[in-house]
Amino acid sequence: MAVKYILCLVGFAFFATASACSGAPESKYPPLSFVGAQAMGAKTAAVVVMEFSDFHCPFCRRHATTVLPRLKQEYVDTGKVLYVFRHFPLDIHPEASAAGAAAACAGRQGKFWEMHDRLFAAPTRPAAADLSTHALLAGLDVAQFRACVDKDGPAEVRVDMALGQELGISGTPAFVLGFNKGGESMAPVSSISGADTYEAFAKAIGALRK
Repeated sequence: MAVKYILCLVGFAFFATASACSGAPESKYPPLSFVGAQAMGAKTAAVVVMEFSDFHCPFCRRHATTVLPRLKQEYVDTGKVLYVFRHFPLDIHPEASAAGAAAACAGRQGKFWEMHDRLFAAPTRPAAADLSTHALLAGLDVAQFRACVDKDGPAEVRVDMALGQELGISGTPAFVLGFNKGGESMAPVSSISGADTYEAFAKAIGALRK
C-alpha cells in the first residue's frame, strides 16, 4: 500500500478536522507525545516512526521479522530515525493483550525489544500460558515479571490503546511518521497502513529528510 498523508488515510479520525491533504512534508496536526513509550534509536533523530502493533497479528509479525530489521540497520542504528512502539491488541485476538502486557513488563526490566523479538519469532502465536517461558529465555527475573503482569496488566497497553482509538486506528500494523520534537513528541506528517514494504518506508522517511 502506498504512503498516504494522515488526513487521506481512512481510519485516522483524529485528523479529520484538519485542512485538505497536501503533499508537502510539513505537519499540520497536533503533536503526539511518546513519553513513556518503548523506543529505540537516538532521541536526537530528525524523524520518528511510531508503530501501533499486535503481537498476535500475522501482518505485524511480517513487519517485525522482515522490514523492521532493515529499518533498524539503515535508519535507527545510524541515528536517522527514532522508532517508537505502541501496543494495539485487536479484539479478534483474545490473548494479544496478555502478550502485550508481557512485553510491557519486560520493558520495565529493560528487555522490551528482546521480548518483542521473541514473541514475533515464535512459530505460533504466543499463548498466555507460555509467556513466563518467553520471559525466562529473554533473560528476565521471572518472579518480578509475573508480579508485574498480575499487578496491573500492565497500564502501558491500556494507554497505548486509548491513543490508537483516539487516532481512529482500527487495524494493525499502523504507522505514523513525522518530525521529532525534542525527543518527547512528534509532529505527525504521514502514515502507512498495513505491512508495507521496506521500500515504502524508505520513501516515506526520505520525504521527511529532504
